[in-house]
Amino acid sequence: MKKVLFVEPKAVEANVFAKFMNLPLLGPLYLGTLIRDAGFDVKIVNENLLGRQLTMNELEGDFLLLTSLTSTSERAYELARQFKQKNPHSMVIMGGIHATFLKDEALRYVDYVVTGEGEEVIVDLLKNGSDQRILEGKLLHKLDNLPLPDFDLLTNSKRMTITPVMTSRGCPYDCNFCSVTKMFGQGYRTLPIERVMEELRRITTDFVFFYDDNFTANINRTHELMERIAKEGFRFNWSAQVRTDITRYPDLVKDMKKAGCDTVYIGFESVSNATLDGLSKHQTIDDIQRAIEVFHENSIRIHGMFIFGGDEDDKSIFKETVDFSVKNKIDTVQYMVLTPLPGTETYQKLESEGRLLHKMWHYYDGLHAVFQPRNMTPFELQRGMLEAFEDFYAYTRLLNDAINIVYDKTVGRVVGLINYRQYPSSTLFIKIVANHIIKKWHRLNREYMRYLVQLKTSVRKSAQAVRLNVF
Repeated sequence: MKKVLFVEPKAVEANVFAKFMNLPLLGPLYLGTLIRDAGFDVKIVNENLLGRQLTMNELEGDFLLLTSLTSTSERAYELARQFKQKNPHSMVIMGGIHATFLKDEALRYVDYVVTGEGEEVIVDLLKNGSDQRILEGKLLHKLDNLPLPDFDLLTNSKRMTITPVMTSRGCPYDCNFCSVTKMFGQGYRTLPIERVMEELRRITTDFVFFYDDNFTANINRTHELMERIAKEGFRFNWSAQVRTDITRYPDLVKDMKKAGCDTVYIGFESVSNATLDGLSKHQTIDDIQRAIEVFHENSIRIHGMFIFGGDEDDKSIFKETVDFSVKNKIDTVQYMVLTPLPGTETYQKLESEGRLLHKMWHYYDGLHAVFQPRNMTPFELQRGMLEAFEDFYAYTRLLNDAINIVYDKTVGRVVGLINYRQYPSSTLFIKIVANHIIKKWHRLNREYMRYLVQLKTSVRKSAQAVRLNVF
């Protein structure tokens, strides 16, 4: 058997959230299962799940397959170099979202690039090679042809306490900062519900995370799926990524709760209608407030995700967003800076306007300012995002949450109510961890902050020269 090593690279240490991002992408699991079924010896490694970077001695095989996000692409290139050095007659193939949109860059480091969805081309490429160095994967029209992902191929899979599951690909919306529709199309393709149920019956963890970019895009299908999950009586709880528009259907939200929904991840993006329009988000502040109310009425926790740095934002946006998050009792938040990912309209616009500060891809992680905003300096954008995090996760707020946990649970027992999940103890733990992460980010990124300070007065002046002095 020829040996295939499939690696999902680890983010650099400057992204301190990578420590908690130890769920694997499902692409390598689908492809790895197909490749195994075709007669290859397959080993899949997610470096985050592994807890460290692979050493050169571990880079063995006839083929190296790499998939990466933009923020992990530089590590992928380093792995390609090391693997080829150790195995000079091997074949190195790269796919994933970054290589799809910057294939010429990726080709400087690997033998082949597979763009888009690779399920229909990967086995033939491994068996027969190709005269073309760029192979265009086509969108799968029938997702039920995907194999059940074999997690036994994944090193350290037993360490996972959450199982990722995908029931659809694509999103009917087209936000201009998001690369999902460019990668998977604006159509919405779904797995048959019975195929989803077959996968769910194999789950052994206590929690499931649905990887769908828009889990509830098809309302009728979601209703049916919720009924099936509730009927099966699975012991796991689950979370998913949804949009605010799902709360126009409160009966569906109730069904989600009955089926075990614990938390929803929602891209609120902004508390400014002007910014929401600028991001092509197709939602309003009223939609966001309705969503918070409906989910909390059903005791479903909310992880709200916000983006700072749109052309309509000024420095007031940071405090306004924290005040909104606290007032509306959003359980946990994720504040990010707008990141121009290759392939998106935002990237094309900022690059054409000369507003990108650099192309050091490991900083394109949503936590580092990498472009010139319209109404503030890059340093002000970076500092504003961090201060918003620090404000929301301040220890004084944590103390208040702890008091509320005790109060709500006590009162709940007295009056017979079970309505204290708005302040669950696990949410308090997440907030404590987040506070620690923010402090560590400051320690790891002092040099980057100095770099942004140097750009503060005139971002257009020789950003390249400033970068060389700092890095």
